[in-house]
Amino acid sequence: MTSGATVTAAEIARMAGVGSAAVSNWRRRYAEFPTPAGGTAASPRFSLREVMNWLEAHGRPVRLSPVDEVWRAMEVLRDPGRPGGILATVGLRLLGGDHSLNLDRPAAAAGTLPAELGVRVDGLKDQLGAAEAFEALLSRWVEAHARQVEVTPAPVAALMCVLAASVEGEAPRSVLDPACGTGSLLLDAAKNGTAVLLGQETHPDLAEITAVRLRLHGCHEASVTAGDSLLANAHSAARVQGIVCNLPFGQRDWGRSELGYDTRWSYGLPPKGEPELAWVQHAMAHLDEGGRAVLLMPAAAAARPSGRRIRAELVRRGALRAVVALPPGSTSSHALGTHLWLAGPGEEAASRDVLFVDTERLDLSPLESRTNGTDWEAVHTAVSVSWRRFQEGTAVDPAFSRAVPITELLDEDVDVTPARHVRTDLGKTVDPVQLEADRASWRQSLTGLVDALPAVRETPPGGPASTGPQALVPLDDLIRSGALRMWRGASGRGTPTGAMTRAPLLSMREGLSCTAPSGQTYVTESESIREADVLVFAGSPYGARPAVPQEYGAAAGQGITVLRPEPDFLDSWFLAGSLSGSPGVGTAGATGRPSRLDPGRLFLPVRGLEEQRRIGRAFRDIARFEEALEQVADRGRRVAHHLGEALTAGLVDPADDDKQY
Repeated sequence: MTSGATVTAAEIARMAGVGSAAVSNWRRRYAEFPTPAGGTAASPRFSLREVMNWLEAHGRPVRLSPVDEVWRAMEVLRDPGRPGGILATVGLRLLGGDHSLNLDRPAAAAGTLPAELGVRVDGLKDQLGAAEAFEALLSRWVEAHARQVEVTPAPVAALMCVLAASVEGEAPRSVLDPACGTGSLLLDAAKNGTAVLLGQETHPDLAEITAVRLRLHGCHEASVTAGDSLLANAHSAARVQGIVCNLPFGQRDWGRSELGYDTRWSYGLPPKGEPELAWVQHAMAHLDEGGRAVLLMPAAAAARPSGRRIRAELVRRGALRAVVALPPGSTSSHALGTHLWLAGPGEEAASRDVLFVDTERLDLSPLESRTNGTDWEAVHTAVSVSWRRFQEGTAVDPAFSRAVPITELLDEDVDVTPARHVRTDLGKTVDPVQLEADRASWRQSLTGLVDALPAVRETPPGGPASTGPQALVPLDDLIRSGALRMWRGASGRGTPTGAMTRAPLLSMREGLSCTAPSGQTYVTESESIREADVLVFAGSPYGARPAVPQEYGAAAGQGITVLRPEPDFLDSWFLAGSLSGSPGVGTAGATGRPSRLDPGRLFLPVRGLEEQRRIGRAFRDIARFEEALEQVADRGRRVAHHLGEALTAGLVDPADDDKQY
């Protein structure tokens, strides 16, 4: 099943459990490494069988998981003209012969698979279940076609579906996504309780994938059609209670010349350079009375001069109800930022205000702000609470949101960018009494740092430093002797192989910020992180530390090296602290990034176990001091910022007029 399959360098790295740089290094160092069998010079592809043989010959045998085996066989059969066709066909096989879907090709042809692949698909279905098996294969497919397929990130999709619900939290009975892609938004709507799902997608492969995906998840009242929703609207007669859509961004030719007199343009004919406003009006035309549309928009659509007239009509007639600025990087393909527009049918009795929420102004704790990405739980809570309060007519939090009268918006720009309208009223958000209390509390915490560092003394005569260079032992020797075990983390696995169990996956960024693992993977019990394990990040021992309780039982992700000392020979804190000052720390390759951890270049001082523990306690105190120092610094910066705001607003005056500078 793998004879004709090919893999990229990134896929080789995942199979072997190494970083992508390691594969590049193998290609340079080993003349016998397989030569590219296809692809391009920038993105070569290699024969899977040749790669597996090479890895086994070099002591890295790889056994493909059942998901990988099916995926590789699918790649061999992939039609370049319809790259998603094979995935849809596998999905139909997983459905067990239920081909009663709105598909463009005949059912008989749709379900045809080679016998051996069909058997493997059936086996995967028995192991994971039909829906989970398809999700695992879809994940591989999306990864392979990331540049051609825009997938709404899971936390953004979840937020959109929550906002589409009623004030009481009831999901809309019917939902339409006119550009449904792989169906993530429709699937989320179904999980929230929506029964009737309508979708349309320009690309026929994606329409098939969505239709199969929804049926596999038990969504029987779903109708998904291939075609361009603007030019060939398959649901022209449908009126729904909810619309959720990640709109196609920046379409150069969306059909303006053919649609000049279309009845959907009730707010004005969109200019050629405003395709998003065409999609907004398309969505509005399908809303039932009291319905709501939640649309993912490019930030530029809120302020482009060419769209001013249509934005003005949307605001004037009460159709645009709210604009939410999402955190930076919420969608990987839109670097300039994204907004959510919440809209409804224009009504005379509509609210005369528009809600603006700027999530960049959310006051996250310093630890949360350093995690990999966004604290989506905080974002979901802040946005959903603001939207509910706005609908109920109660006050919203002025720190990051504001209800703006439409008369204030109808100027010559009609700019609906949240950052422009969410302005902090310093007189309401800065409390001079609380400011002084925060200042006094910060001074007290600063005083507590004075005695936090461990007391030390000069090494007495006869100690290691007084008799010449101290004895050192390389980590390599400790590993060979069995006093220390080392392994490197890898990217997550979608399915188990052998004696593996499901476990949290600790990413390098989560480890660096000491936040709980958020991913999931499969790992053997012997390689799940335990108490007393020492974690090393990005190959640099500087910052090595013992694992914390929230990491116990997790699997180490890519870029993390785990050191497991035998407790009868090595103390964890002594190991971590000594590594931070070991020769070779911070070495970097030609790219300027830390190289892989090389145990042959790292050394530990030779100490007895009791002395290790005594020194380890000092290392632990130093680590706690550094953590407390960082927290005090972050807290001090916030106090200083609020103090500056209070001075600017005239709420406080300097108390030390005679102080000399």
